[in-house]
Amino acid sequence: MATSSKPAAPVDPMVVLAHEFPEVSFDYDERDVALYALGVGACGDDAVDEKELHFVYHRDGQPHIKTLPTFVSLFPNKNSNGLGFVDVPGLNFDASLLLHGQQYIEIYRPIPSYASVVNRVKVAGLHDKGKATILELETTTSLKESGEILCMNRSTIYLRGAGGFSDSSRPYSYATYPANQVSRISIPNSAPSAVCDDQTKQSQALLYRLSGDYNPLHSDPDIAQLAGIRCSRRHKIFLQRRTDCGEEHLRPFPSARLPRGNVVH
Repeated sequence: MATSSKPAAPVDPMVVLAHEFPEVSFDYDERDVALYALGVGACGDDAVDEKELHFVYHRDGQPHIKTLPTFVSLFPNKNSNGLGFVDVPGLNFDASLLLHGQQYIEIYRPIPSYASVVNRVKVAGLHDKGKATILELETTTSLKESGEILCMNRSTIYLRGAGGFSDSSRPYSYATYPANQVSRISIPNSAPSAVCDDQTKQSQALLYRLSGDYNPLHSDPDIAQLAGIRCSRRHKIFLQRRTDCGEEHLRPFPSARLPRGNVVH
């Protein structure tokens, strides 16, 4: 479980992996969808942007606003009341040293602008990195009424100060991955195909947190400094804004469907 001081006991991987999470049901609506879009910068430069207005407004009589594909990255927040961590038996860590390291998303159908859904969560990875532990949580989200699966989020959580629970010569490492998961991207030596400059607003993290990511690391400078960060850290999902609703050459999936995506914080 999370503590406010240095972990008093090592991680017990067998207990962690055996933990069964309760299902989490929740509803969302168009207000949540629009607030998320604003939080990641939609219409941030132009309140009547022709390409982005339909993510926050019923443009030209459309019956529903469009949903940005990465809206589903919010769904795992429902497992932890938006604080970015969950209490798992056998896993002891200092919550102030937690960092969200990576988010992998698979989307299986267009995301509706309102729905009742259910999260099912499991531990999908646990790794001893010496001075830290990496925890991977897999959240599968389904429509509550039909049971149809909407998406899967794999959240990689970096727990500083919680490592060293296994033999350093053979550090513990466990992971399960979907058979069709996109492999890690290797960065080529060639020139980039496209370059885009973007700038987030100074207050954008405070707007984004209203969508349910309440980790104080993003809003409280004192907490950020305790964690060794000079200023409040902005949320990782801003990195995906341009592929969602930004420049045309960086927007291969402009509809409400993004098959797979990976972002590293």
